[in-house]
Amino acid sequence: MPKDYLWGVISTTIAAVATARGIGALTVIRLSGPNALGIAQKCFATRSNWTPRRALLGSFQDRLGRPLDEALATWFQGPASFTGEDVVEFGLHGSPYIAAEALEALLAAGAVLAAPGEFTQRAFAHGKLDLAQAEAVGDLIAAESRAGHELALKQLKGNVSKRMAELRQQLMDFAALIELELDFVEEDVEFARREDLIALLDSVSNECIRMRSTFRQGQAMKEGIPLVLVGAPNAGKSTLLNRLLRDDRALVSDVPGTTRDSVEERFRLGDLMFRLIDTAGIRETDEVVERMGIERSWAKVREAHMVLALVDPLHSNALEAQELVDRVREANPESDVVLLLTKGDTWGSHDVSAYPEHLAMSPEPGDLEALERHLESRVQIPEGDVLIANARHAEALGASIDALQRARESLVLGTSGELVAYDLRDALRHLGSITGEVTADDLLGSIFGRFCIGK
Repeated sequence: MPKDYLWGVISTTIAAVATARGIGALTVIRLSGPNALGIAQKCFATRSNWTPRRALLGSFQDRLGRPLDEALATWFQGPASFTGEDVVEFGLHGSPYIAAEALEALLAAGAVLAAPGEFTQRAFAHGKLDLAQAEAVGDLIAAESRAGHELALKQLKGNVSKRMAELRQQLMDFAALIELELDFVEEDVEFARREDLIALLDSVSNECIRMRSTFRQGQAMKEGIPLVLVGAPNAGKSTLLNRLLRDDRALVSDVPGTTRDSVEERFRLGDLMFRLIDTAGIRETDEVVERMGIERSWAKVREAHMVLALVDPLHSNALEAQELVDRVREANPESDVVLLLTKGDTWGSHDVSAYPEHLAMSPEPGDLEALERHLESRVQIPEGDVLIANARHAEALGASIDALQRARESLVLGTSGELVAYDLRDALRHLGSITGEVTADDLLGSIFGRFCIGK
């Protein structure tokens, strides 16, 4: 996408199929641009008058003027539309042939094919959404759980944008005082007490730190909570993965070392999405491939939010179970570790009271349900309306924190106000990049290029 696209070439009218490919009940085709209504009228014959926000029944015609489908058309007159431009949406029958022919007719009538995310990008260009809200549109479409959906919906409604605006306003008021002092540098005038300015910097910096600290949890809510199964060979990891997925996804065998590499699948539990990861059995081995698999197991543990440490009490004692839990906590101090004693139907009179705090698992359905309830209950969502789930936002907050801390150090040391002002401008620039108040065209191309065509 050329860099001058966003600000200089929104004179075209774009078209795209807005629904997923394949056969279905309906296909929606969207037009947006200054000539959307004119192009629509060339392809859609109706006896009714075109009225904004009123669906019209008519005949959609192909590029040769032949009837293609009985369809509905709705005109959204700009700026009261998603993109801020004139938008026309057609509802046709869900035939791939009809969709292809209808789109071809619109292109022949003067439209151009929309690039990925171009409708949302135009909404951003016309001030209908800021950049954080525009990114939330993509997250909302991709949401696979209630937690991910609510997170994207809050961001779309502007909770991140509102908080960024509040922080930027506080900093701009501060920066204005510093800039004013620079105009009177020869008079050695102070327009604000340094103690007050330092306190303000601390307040804004602490809020940025708090928000950035939610990123790990926010990303898990958005993409799925990494849940790793770890344990010795034949501890029951693959069996548990299959039971949680309600599918025979992993091979299960009495032969130790069946799983040589990690197996990852996603499953929904209540309002949450989990990324369930089965790993190679942990043991001492000289076999090269198995050792590589074990190294990958520990790599997955280090990335996990939750770890189920599986132990078969008939083959591992309480001390070995505690050692496994300790090794997991050493590898990933931030992870939530649950000791799970497996194969409960084989224990007989075996005493497990000496084992550390644990859950028990057997083929009984009740044990699986209890485990699922336990997993769901252990997920703690950070308090507050603003939960950062976007890596770009977390990076911008980190850069803002660095700039604020440099500004604070300059104030404490009594350094030139020019340096303080420079660091404040840097912090404002990074915070502004989150909502798009300060941004670059190549960044916009990267963000919107990940959207689907038609959105």
